[in-house]
Amino acid sequence: NKHMVYTKVPIAKAWSNTGRKPIAVRWVDVNKGDDDHPNYRSRLVAKEIKKYSDWSLFTATPPWEAIKLLFSMAVTEGIGWMGDKKKGKKMEIIDVKRAYFYAKSRRNVFIELPKEDHEPGMCGELDKSMYGTRDAAHNWELEYTEFLESIGFKSGNAVTCTFFNKNKNLRLSIHGDDITALGDQASLEWLKKRFQEK
Repeated sequence: NKHMVYTKVPIAKAWSNTGRKPIAVRWVDVNKGDDDHPNYRSRLVAKEIKKYSDWSLFTATPPWEAIKLLFSMAVTEGIGWMGDKKKGKKMEIIDVKRAYFYAKSRRNVFIELPKEDHEPGMCGELDKSMYGTRDAAHNWELEYTEFLESIGFKSGNAVTCTFFNKNKNLRLSIHGDDITALGDQASLEWLKKRFQEK
């Protein structure tokens, strides 16, 4: 509800738009703690099964060398400024929570309503991407690429999930919802603020 992931529509709309019934959903519970200190997180996911390979749904992941390069640059440029916190480089990890819910759904996807929101004859039409759909990761990649390009970043030619902002001298490597950033303190603060505003 908070992220307005779906809009309730008649199940007939799913049949008329896709020729099939809505995709089933289920709750996935994960204990991020341990047996003594449980910390359960629950996520509603769609059960859309990948039955074939579709390259249009491909999502880039950075090679390990991209992260190693950022670490190397952090050390050499940080030392080059004699440890000056304002001018020296540092690394920042930004973890976008529930990232897929920030990416709009780019195709007609209909899901069964969870029992907590069930209404007879109705289903959910996705407005945002949902975990468990085939194109959720791809939609997230398109979303962050559009956003980063709108604030002055250029995507890498060889690795499309690496970015550079020449004006801010910021470098990024993105793996899923984890963003590894390299820059000076002011530029990193600027980047975090842009993400928070978005």
